[in-house]
Amino acid sequence: MSADKVSGDTAAGEKMPRDKKPSRQRIVDAAIDIAINQGPKVLTLDKVADKCGMSKGGIMHHFKNKEALLEALLANMMNTFRCYEDDIVSEQDALLPITRVLKSREQIHDHVNLDYARILLVAATEGESLMAPIQSRFEEFVEELKADESRYFDSLLLWLAADGLSFQELISVSPFSEDERKSIRHKLIKMAESLGENTREK
Repeated sequence: MSADKVSGDTAAGEKMPRDKKPSRQRIVDAAIDIAINQGPKVLTLDKVADKCGMSKGGIMHHFKNKEALLEALLANMMNTFRCYEDDIVSEQDALLPITRVLKSREQIHDHVNLDYARILLVAATEGESLMAPIQSRFEEFVEELKADESRYFDSLLLWLAADGLSFQELISVSPFSEDERKSIRHKLIKMAESLGENTREK
């Protein structure tokens, strides 16, 4: 996926031509492009400055250090993932929470470049505080699952299985081919859907 596909929209909800985007968004776009095409481990303020045609001082006016830039990239990533969930809900609004998450995860795996997702690993090495919003989102999701006590444990196991599959892929140790991973993700979704067979979920 290109950097433009995962970058933010303008306040009006429309994408602007790259040369007319606000400087902050141009910086984020450049950082995403570097992460996708060169790998997130090589991401530096100097590389971002070269990529978007700005001085390092101009970059630091918006992001005082690499940690601040990573914070913006993580926020952008979480917003991208949330958009996938919103699309799933708009198509089918009676899904169980676990089905919604697994279906959106399947879309993310199909459309989001893996090196973009590896920004998570880089951020985790920079400092625990960067991961706080993601941890908070996970805690919210657990509470959402707990609200349905009869399905909580089964939903939790499916979520952890999906996360384990994703983590293996993220650190490049998965023993499964891409086709096998797709089949596993599809099976997990079917298992989640079976939990909702007594609801309006189909």
